[in-house]
Amino acid sequence: MNQDEEHECGEACDEPGHHAFPGLATHDVLQGALDAAGAAPALPEAPAAIAELANACIRFVTAMLGKLSGTVNPDLAPDFTSETLSLIDHYVAESRRSLAERPEAIPLSTNTIGAYLGEVIRRQHRCWWRMGEGDAVTWCLDFEAVKLSFFPMQMAYGLLAAEEGSDHQFSGFELSDEDHDHVIARLAELPRVSEEEYRLPSLRLEVLDISIETLVAKQLNDPYAKRAFGPSDYP
Repeated sequence: MNQDEEHECGEACDEPGHHAFPGLATHDVLQGALDAAGAAPALPEAPAAIAELANACIRFVTAMLGKLSGTVNPDLAPDFTSETLSLIDHYVAESRRSLAERPEAIPLSTNTIGAYLGEVIRRQHRCWWRMGEGDAVTWCLDFEAVKLSFFPMQMAYGLLAAEEGSDHQFSGFELSDEDHDHVIARLAELPRVSEEEYRLPSLRLEVLDISIETLVAKQLNDPYAKRAFGPSDYP
């Protein structure tokens, strides 16, 4: 069917390319329910190296909390949910101060924090890890609902390095120039936050959520948008 041809149909229409995500609401798309039956194929679990680094982050955070309070409380520990992200916020702030005196520890802190935050993301969105032969800073999460790659270790480094500037604030994201401009325009509509607030991991993950929602909404307005992305769509 030519794009210029008028097409009359009902909500149940399955004409390929006509409806963006036919029969599915935006929420379903964000959850990865990308077929008409609502079934979502299983995605790969975390690679062993990621799981090891993420668990190390949990141990480091728990140890820090124990040192500050004088006792270790196993019930007060990061558990990969948004409810415990405040613990990671606090840990990053403490690490930023200590790493100023021990810069040689930045790579380990970057990788453990990045792996943990990546696992938080992977549990909330349909995405998977892409790991090459290079340094962990090149490891990223590729998303199914939108064409977006996110580099948690790059983000973690930005949070710890205390750098400023617009490029630094959007570090960790890889997407097309058009989508980048679309997301930036959406973020510009939101209330401004302080530099200190923006350097919190929890707020950076909110930016990621908003970016994904913005791109999904953009696709829903395009009847010829790609329905879902897979590993073959990424480098």
